[in-house]
Amino acid sequence: VMKLTVALWGAHGKKRSGATRICTSSIFRDEGQALVEAALVLPVILIAATGILVFGIFMMQVMSLNEGVANAGRVLAVSSGLTTDPCALAAQAVQNAGSVLTSTNLSYKLVLNPGTGNQTSTLSSCSSSSTTTGMAGALVSGGTVTVQATYSGCSLTFYGNKLMPNGCSITQSVTEIVQ
Repeated sequence: VMKLTVALWGAHGKKRSGATRICTSSIFRDEGQALVEAALVLPVILIAATGILVFGIFMMQVMSLNEGVANAGRVLAVSSGLTTDPCALAAQAVQNAGSVLTSTNLSYKLVLNPGTGNQTSTLSSCSSSSTTTGMAGALVSGGTVTVQATYSGCSLTFYGNKLMPNGCSITQSVTEIVQ
């Protein structure tokens, strides 16, 4: 404890003497408080930000696959009589729209129904010799085309822990009427 004598001034500018103020010296100071608070809060903020980022990447993969499948359905809906390989056309449309998706983790199912029964292919290519034979022949005006794509390489890993232990796959499908 220290004693400190200070001069106090009165109401009329006259100096009053004899006033003593006692000041205490504390060993607890605010120095380093911000560092301690940052050390406590920063890990929580980083974990939350990483979680948001991981979920954002997953949602980007879902939206890319959805866009790719929709594009494939639209392309096939207007390709009656124009292609000899509708499977490759659909696979290319999915891959073009889903640039964040690894093509080796994509699988396809193409179902063409010209009105006389379904023709199904799970290949990324189903080439035929003309537009009237094979799968290309089933792509007729008034029929339906269903494109389904499955992506098995989705990333839901958070600090080395898989959020979906049994694996993660995203499946999207669309059905269009062939024009």
